Amino acid sequence: MRINFIMLCAIALVLLLPEIHGNNDDNPAENIRSRLHTFSTFSQPQKVFLHFDKSGYKAGETIWFKSYLFDGILNKPDTSSINVYVEMINREGEIMDIRILMAENGYASGDILLQPDLPEGNYVIRAYSDWMKNFSDDYYFTRHLYILNPDYENIIPRQEVRRNKRFNRNVEKLSGNYEVAFFPEGGNLVEGSETRVAVKIVDLFGDGQVAEGELLDENGEVITRFLTGSTGLGVFEFIPENGKSYHSTISINEGTPGRYDLPGVISEGYSLRINQTDNSISLIVNSTVTTENPQYTEELIIIGHTRGIPRYVQTIKSDSERMETTIENDLFPSGITHFTLFNGNAVPVAERLVFIDRGDGILFSSSMGSVNTDGQDYLNMQIEVMDSNGNHVSGTFSVSAVVGPEDTNNQNDDIVSYIMLSSELKEMINEPSAYFYSDPDVNVTMDNLLLTYGWRRFNWDEVLSGELPEINYTPVRGIAFGGRLIDPAKNEGVSYHPVELNVRSGFDDTFNTNTSSRGEFSFPGLLYEGVFEIELSSRRLPGNYPPVFNLDIETGSDYSYYPGIYTRKNQITSRGESWERVRRDISSAAYATTLERRASPQQFGVPDQTIYIDYETAERNLFEVLQNQGSGMYFDGGNVFIRGVRSSDQATSGARFMLDGRFVAPSVVLSKYPKDVERIEIFKGTSTAIFGSRGGTGVILAYSRKHDYSGHEDIMELMVMGFHSPREFYSDYITRTNIESFDSQPETTIFWNPELLTGDDGIMNLSVPLYKGFSVIRFTIQGAGFDGGLGYGIINVGIEP
Repeated sequence: MRINFIMLCAIALVLLLPEIHGNNDDNPAENIRSRLHTFSTFSQPQKVFLHFDKSGYKAGETIWFKSYLFDGILNKPDTSSINVYVEMINREGEIMDIRILMAENGYASGDILLQPDLPEGNYVIRAYSDWMKNFSDDYYFTRHLYILNPDYENIIPRQEVRRNKRFNRNVEKLSGNYEVAFFPEGGNLVEGSETRVAVKIVDLFGDGQVAEGELLDENGEVITRFLTGSTGLGVFEFIPENGKSYHSTISINEGTPGRYDLPGVISEGYSLRINQTDNSISLIVNSTVTTENPQYTEELIIIGHTRGIPRYVQTIKSDSERMETTIENDLFPSGITHFTLFNGNAVPVAERLVFIDRGDGILFSSSMGSVNTDGQDYLNMQIEVMDSNGNHVSGTFSVSAVVGPEDTNNQNDDIVSYIMLSSELKEMINEPSAYFYSDPDVNVTMDNLLLTYGWRRFNWDEVLSGELPEINYTPVRGIAFGGRLIDPAKNEGVSYHPVELNVRSGFDDTFNTNTSSRGEFSFPGLLYEGVFEIELSSRRLPGNYPPVFNLDIETGSDYSYYPGIYTRKNQITSRGESWERVRRDISSAAYATTLERRASPQQFGVPDQTIYIDYETAERNLFEVLQNQGSGMYFDGGNVFIRGVRSSDQATSGARFMLDGRFVAPSVVLSKYPKDVERIEIFKGTSTAIFGSRGGTGVILAYSRKHDYSGHEDIMELMVMGFHSPREFYSDYITRTNIESFDSQPETTIFWNPELLTGDDGIMNLSVPLYKGFSVIRFTIQGAGFDGGLGYGIINVGIEP
């Protein structure tokens, strides 16, 4: 066979951390800089990105993925070994599956098997770390998928058919209505200041709409015209005049023009305009604020930060209506830089986001050939990884190879566009990768996009107040299991009490700890894979009863599904011709599930009273225990009688006694040392029926304590979810060998390797089996350098027989 190399597309960005430039004196500017730096370094933002083997899935297939954990400031792999959680959530907000990964050196791999009876529809996959749970879940990694299951129509419940129809009606309403918003550069329309205005036109999903419009003043005079492309973004410029109002007439998708008002014009205020070239950034501050205005100060402050770290601080005199300064963009690393204009009282008055592209990317080049081994054809590929200066890159990468048409309706976000763009902004972006690779004038479209966004990872009020975020989750290596030990009699924590945890499932490991002053206990750092069984126990409390375990059991993060850019209509809105009623067990998977509390076995039914023998009891024998703790009894010499029992034997024999399930003489039980007995059960009245005629005078049962007794009683048994152990990759192609052509079939993964590492030579080698039925293989390469740098590439390889 002959192999044709068709296309290679790769881009990446890397971050350097230069010194902060600008004024550093003890003044308001330095105060802002210092508080911002403290806030950001304390928060230590993290980012998670998942590389999936392909873009679309159906029930019965496996989602193969690799997790990348990044330092959110440096955009380089976070080498701390911490947990990463991956959740699959349906549109009802129910967690369908969970994976817990241990991120070693910034990465881990995993898989999710989609059950054959999984309902077809919209799903979300989210990923986050323990540290990220301290902050807004808006910054969790989120991937939207529509998972197909054509066979589901034959088992779909009637009520779900109704829900699907109702869901589709809501989708139609959202897609048929539009939102139009105007964004003056810097934040305000200031009279007399030349202003750039971005317009954003989307449907209620957030999907951009093609439109054309006119800007008019209050007299209906046309000032300028503008267009939006498929992104729904457009830009126009004008100079707002004193006392005038402005509106726009816009035709969306060639429809009937509608009227939309612009924000009001302010007579006094500040505007911040930015013009960017390949090497420099020009900051233009326009001011119409008079000295009588409370906002006026003699100096203004400009702060420029990238991912929360201040890179530029400058104080300027507000002695003119127009102030301009030019700075080199090499002061900033690649990515989104946020400029904020403050007055001298540290009040933010204007802001602007810009994207800096230093051109410092990871690039891929490849060479390939074919070989036949034992009758099987293989594609051998060598990929060389380099930075923009031609230096080899040592890093971690993942590669997938798929055949068949790409499912383009699912979310499209790669490691570069996500880490550098999507993860920095709160609102979801439609087709974020298009801002890096598709548009011929990337800088212009990116700038238009950022005109419509503000920085939302923090607000300046929080930063300048000096208050730091509350930290409730501290990352640990391993699974942390804990809770609180409660005294049920007092409904309060049991202080400084022993707790034991035994790990079963073939391990037989034992861990011990003591509760805190509030009764809290924790077993951190459990390093077990899969679902494993544990036994949790503690000593009895004074009063001979066990404490209660209030466990901190993770059940996944809360999520509310809202239709958005990547939502599809449900394709199954009726039952199939072969429909049959079946029972399905598709439920959320908790991190830990209580199986049972292994309490006293009740082989003779429920007793009327149970007396647990405290291991620290002071009684000398069981006769004293019954005297002190038994209820409804009276004693005559060495005999024990139960009140209310009516039997001819009552006067002579008293209550019957049993030891470990066997009837014995009373003296055998009453003389026993209490520490050798676990508990006493007392039966009287109708509860004695199980003993027949021998129970007529009441029955007192004693159970011996086991020889290896450690003081722990009433064991709580649980199944706990441990770390995910990824399966060996297998290709779905193997199960479809009867298909003659894959070019018209849904995309199929024929190769997946998430564990590719490059050393000093920057080389990785692949060997991909080749089969009949496809003419093009699409390789996707993603990853990061250990010292920084992000890479994304697509290689299309044509195959001819």
